[in-house]
Amino acid sequence: MNLIFQTILSMSLSGSLLILLLLLGGMILKNRLSRQWQYYIWLIVLIRLWFPFGPEVSLMGQVYQVAEQNSVQSNLQAASKKPVMENEAAAVDLQEAAAWPDSTDMENGFFTSEGMALAGKYLWLIWLAVALGMLIRKITVYQSYIKYVRAGAEPVSDVALLDRLSVTAQQMGIGRAMELCVNPHVASPMLVGYFHPCIVLPCADVQESKFCYMVMHELTHYKRRDILYKWLVQLTVCLHWFNPFVYWMRREMERACEFSCDEAVVSQM
Repeated sequence: MNLIFQTILSMSLSGSLLILLLLLGGMILKNRLSRQWQYYIWLIVLIRLWFPFGPEVSLMGQVYQVAEQNSVQSNLQAASKKPVMENEAAAVDLQEAAAWPDSTDMENGFFTSEGMALAGKYLWLIWLAVALGMLIRKITVYQSYIKYVRAGAEPVSDVALLDRLSVTAQQMGIGRAMELCVNPHVASPMLVGYFHPCIVLPCADVQESKFCYMVMHELTHYKRRDILYKWLVQLTVCLHWFNPFVYWMRREMERACEFSCDEAVVSQM
């Protein structure tokens, strides 16, 4: 089996164990840990899902070693049961027959080393094709959505709201200029763009206290670079698309991200 795909499977298996461990720990210590801690603790899982540690002693490496040893032993046992040929022609036939899986091997599920190598090659190609396809789709969908939001957005002309946004950004230590727009087609306030950030509101007719809360929430996302964190999660999902636990992790991280921003805003207010 391809070494890269074998390493991915190893990281995915150990990452799944970490995901289950964090979910269990979160259920037990949910009220004792801050939302921010519950959010950033997932970095441990992401690091494991991206960087292999000790591949020679990994879980999947041990599994493949055991499978290969069993395959070799079964081939040797099958060969020992065949009668020994005395002439050279029979010996050649025996060698050629040993190079291909016999009916016993086929019944056992094509567990020969050649068969496993061939299957591993095609599995690696399928994994890579799906991963690239998912990545391209996520990028195109995200770009289309950003264009849709910006196309229907209109800049806010209320000087009082713009001043309040500028003062709030300065209080939070953000010196970069931040655009403020309104798009009635969005369901909730959001921050779009990284190099040219813009806060998009469903409407501009909001109370001052509510406006401050919404702006501080989105500015917290920008200050913590949550968009980069979220894209790292999306790349992880593309890399381990075959693992159902990564989708579970993504959902929990999205919830923890919003809750941690709310917690940070409440602490400042």
